[in-house]
Amino acid sequence: MRTIGLGLMALVLSACVLHEKTPLFSESDAVPILGSQKTVFAIYDRKDGAWVASDDPTFAALPEGNHYLIPDPTTPDDLASADRFDFIPLDAGHFAVQLRSDGEADYAIATWDGTELLVRPLDCDALRSSGKATAIVAFEDDACTLHDSTTSPRDLLAQLLPAAPEPTLRLVKQ
Repeated sequence: MRTIGLGLMALVLSACVLHEKTPLFSESDAVPILGSQKTVFAIYDRKDGAWVASDDPTFAALPEGNHYLIPDPTTPDDLASADRFDFIPLDAGHFAVQLRSDGEADYAIATWDGTELLVRPLDCDALRSSGKATAIVAFEDDACTLHDSTTSPRDLLAQLLPAAPEPTLRLVKQ
């Protein structure tokens, strides 16, 4: 069973997102933007231009070093199978979100104001149709990855900011 973290990034976003077989960032690249205490979030989805409370339960982000663990709400004490979220600063207001699961990673862009985390998935179809990402992203069928490059992954993801779709997920601190 996939945990709520992967569900947040993949199922709620209902699309294929930028995916790498090996995570792009290490622990030292991440910053603990949510703070050093357990943070509980309510989930809102974008539907017809409005934010609607999700049917999914609230979930907790548990700090561990510079990253956060998101355990499945049905087994909150099982941290061994929890997904790991890293937040990597891209510029003054944007963070790359790296969701690690099973040794691989999915990516999104987020903003955080201390109360609300707005998540913009790096949706493969949206990146392809923007026309602004083809020099940075390799597309194969409905999947996408970063092109091999000598440019740092942080700089490549920052270059994707204009191509990233609008936020589709709103997480509100409880």
